[in-house]
Amino acid sequence: MPIRDSHAAGTPSWVDLATTDVEGAIDFYRAVMGWDYERDPTDEINYVMAVVDGHPAAGVFDMPPEMLSEGVPPCWNVYVTVDDADEFAGKVTEAGGAVMRPAIDVPEPGPNAAGRMVIAADPTGAVFCTWAPIAAIGAGIVNAPGAFTWAEVATHDNDAAKAFYCELFGWEAGTMEGVPDSPTVFTLDGDPVASTSVAPPPGVPPHWRVSFGANDVDAACAAATANGGNVIVPPFDWGPGRMATIADPVGATFDVVTLTDWPE
Repeated sequence: MPIRDSHAAGTPSWVDLATTDVEGAIDFYRAVMGWDYERDPTDEINYVMAVVDGHPAAGVFDMPPEMLSEGVPPCWNVYVTVDDADEFAGKVTEAGGAVMRPAIDVPEPGPNAAGRMVIAADPTGAVFCTWAPIAAIGAGIVNAPGAFTWAEVATHDNDAAKAFYCELFGWEAGTMEGVPDSPTVFTLDGDPVASTSVAPPPGVPPHWRVSFGANDVDAACAAATANGGNVIVPPFDWGPGRMATIADPVGATFDVVTLTDWPE
């Protein structure tokens, strides 16, 4: 099982859900993804950790007032590991992006910071985060049923996004062999780490998408429907496996995927 005790700089390493209903999300994702949870009752922002086989897999938290006032819908956020959050913030603007929130320490229970993060947007408007680990590396398990498996950016300007992320993270851009109309696949030191996606529909801004592993995509979709969610794209076979797109009860979307060969 692909357990992690670190993530290389430039690797998507964590995802969390900003939602208007934390308790509802806990129940929904437990039914669909099989997650257990850990929570700190003293945590003022109500950040809940989803756990797979005892390892941190994702986060769930209440949307803060500033997100609500700006009309941001419930959504999944993607974090990419960096060595130095403060230095990275300057690189964002140099590459043509925008810093939405400068580097800040993210607390964890106890005296230490879990890590230091930046919230940024690429030149096409897709928002993403970075994570400079201190006490927490991000996901302790990836590329397995119930765990974060893939991230892709849905944008109307593939070329601008490609140039930005390659400059920012040192990614190289290619395509997926044997897949018609393949998206851009980003690699880091030869390993695939992320990709572009189809352009979002009219009225939907550019954004990052998140995929989770599933033992059975069809069963995950059935559980989503039974627990108040919606299947946006029904299960279909594609490239290396089978996948579907789901919206949770408050509208946050994510993909579920079963792979023929799970990467390590």
